Amino acid sequence: MVTKRLTIELSSDQYELLRQEATATGTTVTGIIRRLVEEIRLRVPKEARKKYQEDPLYGRRGSFDGAKDLSENHDDHL
Repeated sequence: MVTKRLTIELSSDQYELLRQEATATGTTVTGIIRRLVEEIRLRVPKEARKKYQEDPLYGRRGSFDGAKDLSENHDDHL
């Protein structure tokens, strides 16, 4: 795994929250941040589907005026 070093600034409250969470779960602040980033990464497909459904072309689905069974009986319609 290729890694990148990151420097961030957090408020004292934010850092303390992460530190307490790390202590409670037996990990490090870095481990907590990595877990949070991974949780966000796993949400992306769901968000992508939501954005897809907001696309105006998505609303056109089912607007075909042809035969309703075209995919099942395409040979009959050709």
